[in-house]
Amino acid sequence: MFKLNLKIAFRNLVKNRVYTAINIGGLALGLTGFVLLLLFINHENSYDKWDPKLENVYQIREFYNLSTPDNRPHWQELNNSRNAAMLKKSIPQFKYVTKIDNDWGDVVSIKTGLADPLVLKGFVNADSLFFKVFPYQFLQGNKNNALQSPNSVVLKRSTAKLLFGTNEALGKTIKIFVGKGDAGSTYTVTGVVEDPSAPESLKFNAILHDGEREKDPENLNVTTPCKIYGLVNAAIDTNALNKTINSGHFEYKSKLYGETQNKAGSKSTRVPSLKIIPLKDVHANPPFAKNWIDKIKPVVALSIFLLLISVINFINLATAQSVQRAKEVGVKKVLGTSKKQLMWQFLLEAAIQSMLALLVSIALVELLLPAFSSNFDAQLNFWHNTKLVVILFQLLAVFIVVTLLAGLYPAAVLSNYNPIAVLKGNYEHSFKGIALRNGLVIVQFAIAATFIISIGVMQSQTNFLVNKDLGFDRSHLINISTNYDDRFAERIKKIPGVEYVATTTQVMGNSFNVSEKVVYKSNTFDFNTVTVTMETLPALGVRLVSGRLFSKEYKQDTINTVVLNEAAAKLLGGNIVGQDYDVPDEKKKYTFRIIGVIKDYNNEGFDKTVLPTVYKVTHLGGMSSTNNLLVRFNTDNYQHMLESVRLEWMKISPEFPMIYTSGEDAFQAQILSDKRFMKMITIFSVFSILLSLLGLFALSAFVSKRRTKEIAVRKVLGASNLQIVNMLNRSFMVMVVVANLISWPVSYIIMNKWLQGFAYRVDMPFAPFVLATLMSLIIAAFTVSIQARKAAVSNPVKALKYE
Repeated sequence: MFKLNLKIAFRNLVKNRVYTAINIGGLALGLTGFVLLLLFINHENSYDKWDPKLENVYQIREFYNLSTPDNRPHWQELNNSRNAAMLKKSIPQFKYVTKIDNDWGDVVSIKTGLADPLVLKGFVNADSLFFKVFPYQFLQGNKNNALQSPNSVVLKRSTAKLLFGTNEALGKTIKIFVGKGDAGSTYTVTGVVEDPSAPESLKFNAILHDGEREKDPENLNVTTPCKIYGLVNAAIDTNALNKTINSGHFEYKSKLYGETQNKAGSKSTRVPSLKIIPLKDVHANPPFAKNWIDKIKPVVALSIFLLLISVINFINLATAQSVQRAKEVGVKKVLGTSKKQLMWQFLLEAAIQSMLALLVSIALVELLLPAFSSNFDAQLNFWHNTKLVVILFQLLAVFIVVTLLAGLYPAAVLSNYNPIAVLKGNYEHSFKGIALRNGLVIVQFAIAATFIISIGVMQSQTNFLVNKDLGFDRSHLINISTNYDDRFAERIKKIPGVEYVATTTQVMGNSFNVSEKVVYKSNTFDFNTVTVTMETLPALGVRLVSGRLFSKEYKQDTINTVVLNEAAAKLLGGNIVGQDYDVPDEKKKYTFRIIGVIKDYNNEGFDKTVLPTVYKVTHLGGMSSTNNLLVRFNTDNYQHMLESVRLEWMKISPEFPMIYTSGEDAFQAQILSDKRFMKMITIFSVFSILLSLLGLFALSAFVSKRRTKEIAVRKVLGASNLQIVNMLNRSFMVMVVVANLISWPVSYIIMNKWLQGFAYRVDMPFAPFVLATLMSLIIAAFTVSIQARKAAVSNPVKALKYE
């Protein structure tokens, strides 16, 4: 029986090849989004699981407010390096504790022998215990002594191959240049480790050991931030150990700094300041960014919607074909075939189509993987995936669910036909579930209309951001990744066309926030402090609201004058130019005079408001280092001037390349994620509209077939073709209007929540709602009219000759 049903199934699929192709294509599109989603989820869940020993590795996080986006305390990966000594001394559960420099994303220039320098990222400095904590597999060298000597380096196999053309690199030397003017340091390769088979949260290409991480600064006022990881002896209770760590941290700071540093109060009121988290949870809990689960939520919703539309489309197309299969069902029932057997036959057909759709979707996944991986900044693959077996079982589960969802209802409808009625040619009582099918079309169009509205709202928001007054001029501006030094700055200023050369700790794409307590008229305020040079504010092209900017004509500007932004000025009362405020210190207080107020300017994206900020040239009250060198040109065509700047750079630093970002590129990077999201929404929208139209096309064919005799009678009684087309269109237009009425409130809620993620946003636009309705009506009318005209021009005699 199975062999016979399989033969009949293939014969029917080939016979109705157009409907089969539409069914398979629709399901394939819906499954493609789902398979991509599965790949991404499996990838994110596999972080830091490349070795079972990593179960006992923990990251230490400290709670403080330095360099946070909002100047409020957050749990951060960067610790005071002295915390490692405290853990070793006070917490016996830790077998080894290692300190690692933060990878700021900076590049280094690597020179091997006489070859040209290579520019690489991920060369991270660590102490000698790194490989005691992390169980990397050594291909060359020994983990026990690889980092014992200063100026040693352990390479990953991929890095060794890149630098030397082979992983046989033990004992070879490389020279590393870390910035402009650096003479370079020579390191000896003391080990080569295997690249992990799974992704890792602590990314690096090489581990350096210069010996500096073995000790902490002698001056207690100086801190060296670093990442700290620990290996515990056995499985632990994380919550209980965190309480012990906090208690030990408090006592340690008391002994080290004295009571003035411990203002947390009594034991019962202390705020936690140090905690450990398992290494496997590090990737899912980034300090300031969205975690991968939050990132994937919109994709989950989109994938489910698209799969739902494709399943609805399958059901509608299957039931539209039911008239052609009615006599087959009638004959089989008369010959003794049971309803259960018929159900299995039609489910088998659905399963074949689902399997073919799944195979097509895998091919589409291979085509779309590069773009999808780029969109989520993840290296995804299908056939070479380390969890391929798990993924295949997941796909088997998806296949079963989709087959049941798509095939169960059509199978039930087809197997339910009354054999006596259908063999007489009377299908009227066999057409049940019209309301359900209409409802499914409404759901399809509601989802499609929601997508169209979403695109309109997103486009409005994106246009708003692109054209928004940022408070500074991003044109003709570049930011070179280097610290400011007068000698280099003066050389650049001599280049014709260079208008300003400056530095700042706060510029779009590279900000360093420092919180500062300000006392004004006996009230204390928390301001963000930005260190600048004399030419910074003119170089940024900021707008002066009142007062003046810094100037070399005023010697006081390098001592105790400041410029505020509007947000800070409003907090102090508005008209505050010429007023003084104090910055208290442990030993004394510093007084600053406000000389100007500038318009707020955005430097950290549009998801948060501009912080109340004070700009100062002076070192009083604290100063921050920077890695920004701003150069403003006086013309749009500044490429030849940029080349002159590069030549000046090469004179000082021939071994290290000049790395820079234009103001426009920095701005585009801020809105890149939103552009990517909108592009993804657009693709899903096109697919959903296409599938909805196919479903509508199928249902209109079904209705036209069902009303063949009615149409014939109307034509005989004098109805014109246009009247017939309008009659068939009317019911579908009602469904499309109902779908839009449903989509409006849903779209408003979803898009309003999305807009809430922006500190600066448009009011909810009305035009996308109207446009979505008009588009869906026009497209639906055109689609239905094709089938309606076909029914209207048919010969009524053929439909009525047996009556």
